[in-house]
This record gives sequence, structure tokens and C-alpha cells, in this order.
Amino acid sequence: MANYVVFFAGSGQKVRDDKHVYNSWGKGLWESDGKYIAIYNDGVGEAEGTSGTTGAGWAKAIESSMNGIPSAPQKVIVVGMSRGGVQAVIFAHCVKDKFPATEVFVFAVDPVDGGHIQNEGSFDLRDNRNLMARVTTKLGYARGTRGDLKKKYHLQDDAPKTIPTNVKFYLSVLAQFKGNTRAFWGFTPQAPELGNLTCTVPHQTYELPGDHGYGVYTGNEKKKKGIYGFRTKIDVYDPSREARGKVTREMFSYHLRERGFTQNFSLGFDLMQAMEYYCQIAIEDLSGSQGQGKKNKSGFSFLEASRRAGTNWGDSFNASPENRWHKGRGHLIKSTEAIRGKGYFVNLRHRQIYIELESRLQAILLSQGTATDGATAMQLKHSYPNILPWMLKNAEFARDREADNKSFVEFIQLLETLF
Repeated sequence: MANYVVFFAGSGQKVRDDKHVYNSWGKGLWESDGKYIAIYNDGVGEAEGTSGTTGAGWAKAIESSMNGIPSAPQKVIVVGMSRGGVQAVIFAHCVKDKFPATEVFVFAVDPVDGGHIQNEGSFDLRDNRNLMARVTTKLGYARGTRGDLKKKYHLQDDAPKTIPTNVKFYLSVLAQFKGNTRAFWGFTPQAPELGNLTCTVPHQTYELPGDHGYGVYTGNEKKKKGIYGFRTKIDVYDPSREARGKVTREMFSYHLRERGFTQNFSLGFDLMQAMEYYCQIAIEDLSGSQGQGKKNKSGFSFLEASRRAGTNWGDSFNASPENRWHKGRGHLIKSTEAIRGKGYFVNLRHRQIYIELESRLQAILLSQGTATDGATAMQLKHSYPNILPWMLKNAEFARDREADNKSFVEFIQLLETLF
């Protein structure tokens, strides 16, 4: 019985482009103990017969992917980004209808409905969503791929915003970046925490400061640059984007293991390096860059905002999107785990990794020489340049919040001597 992993790229994305993670993740899952056969789908606007503007044609990729699975698999992993994230949810509904015993894992990266001038979003499944649909449905012909998909797999109108019960775990990442309001029609992300996605199965939503789509970047891409009056494509490496792509891979791998979908989806780096990536993201956010580069530096920090939102931590996160003064992209989530942790944690996974590494980090730093594993503070500084600055910020934060700060003085002085 075969297992499958199905990828739905975001609007305008080629799924096999090496600047995106899909192909790398597909190879890794094939090489894992689960031996997942990969099915790749370019995003709307890149796939033939689709529109990146309206999202039209999205159902073709779902139908093609369903046809690519000839018999009932034991497990299916579905990964989707942006509009592809909503395609992933609808695909899970189709799998439930055709293969009800198949276990499904869905990973949606910043999923959005997308706008469509004639419909309520790109994925509007109502039969009477516009004049043409009402006329043709009444006449009994020209349903189109979307209508055929709905009929064939018995999809309900709310399928794009409901996680089916065959999904054993729903994992999601929401991008957080300062810019134009994200309340714009069709581009508010879908999440159980935001009240626009119904999910009764086990799930986890993580925040990730940075632009829409950063979670599926590898950091490698080609850009046009002028040289001697000519424009040519050159290879560009973006460590900020790479860090975000790496942490999404780590959280993906972690939850796949936890839910029994694979035990050895290779990361290519250890937990300390994962901590370094998270600390890099945190430092960028605290500096107001949020991974968008010097030219687009916003001066806004989501991690600062989550702690200084009101009289009590997180107050403004309870306000409605219209009244929230920390709008960001219109979808800030109250980061209760970061509040409890009294630190600048990017998300709950960042905090979990730190807790797991805390004793080792303390052994390295407080020994002021060589720790039991042979590591030294100076080696830590050179190998993981963002961990110590992040720890210093957290020590300062904790000292400011505690009535008795004596226990922090020695630790802070030690950290400061390393810079």
C-alpha cells in the first residue's frame, strides 16, 4: 500500500523551482521510512489553464492529483502554500470521500482564500456563486471543473473552510509582516484561532514574522542585476529567507514524527542549528526588519508588540481586527506561550526547542570554560552567532519583569563579556 505526499504551490510559483522547498521536501519524504510518492502541482497562474489573479482553474490540480492516486493509500501528506493551502484542505475532503480509511496530514503555509471579482473568494463552492453558474446549473450543463469536483466528491459549500475528520493533524503557519492591511477581501489567512476555519481535529498554528511565502523559501534564487549596462540573472543567497524555510521544515518534521507519519524525515541540521535559525528570526524581528531586508525595514516588531500591547500582556490581541492598533497584516494572534515564557520567542516551537536545549546552553555558558560535551562559550558565539544576543535580550527582559534581579546579574555580565 503506497503513501503519497501532494504539493500545491502558491499563486505564481513553480513547484520545482529551487528557490522553493517543495522538491527538497518531496525527495526527503521519499527517502524517509514512509517512502512517500510525490505529486507536484504548480500554483495558479503557472499551471496551464489557471489564473494567478482570480485563482480560476484551481480545481484542475486537485482532480489531477486525485487521479494520480490509483488505489487507497495508507497515509497521505498534503502541503499547500497561500491559495495552495486552501487547495490542500479541499483535497483532504476529496480523499475522505474516495478513500475514507486513509490517514491525512495537512500542512498549510499562510493559507488564503484569494479574491475573485464574481465569487466570494477563489474557492467559492456555491452552485449559484455568480450569474453564469446560476444559469448553467439550472440548465443542467457546463458545470466546469469546480462543479464537477464538488459533485464527484460530494463537497459541501463550507469545504474550503472546514478541516475534515480524516485529517489526523492540521499544521499551519501564518506569516506576520507590517504592511498594507491584510483585511483586504480574500487575503486574510484562515486559521482556527481567527475564527474563519472550523477545525475539530488536533492542530497547531505557528506565527512566523516575515513576508507572505517566506516559509517556503530556500534562500536560493536568481535575480536580474545590471552589469556594464546589461541585465543578467545572478545567483542570490538570502540567509533570512533560508532561516524561515528551515524552521518550517523542522516543525513539519517534528509533527510528522509525533503523529506517526514518518520517523526519519531528514533535516540536515541538528536542534542547536534550528535554535540558531529561530534566534536569527527573533533578532531580525526585534530590529524591525522582519526578514524583509534593509530596503524594506519597517521598524515594527511583532515580538515587542506581543508584550507591550496594553496594561496586561497581549491586551490588544483580544481586540477586534478593526480596533487593534497593532494591526500588522490584520491577523495577529495572542502568543500566550511567549507570554508565559517571559521571552522573545518567535512561536511555541521556538520555546519548546529552547527548553530542550536549556541545560546544555547553561552548561556551556556557566562553566566559563569547557562544558561536559566539550563546547565552550566562544565556540557557541562563533558557530551560532544569533543565540547569545537573543539570550541576552531574554535575560534583560526577565530581569525587568522580576522583583529580585540579583539572580540575573552574573548571567548578564557573562553574556556581555562575549561581545
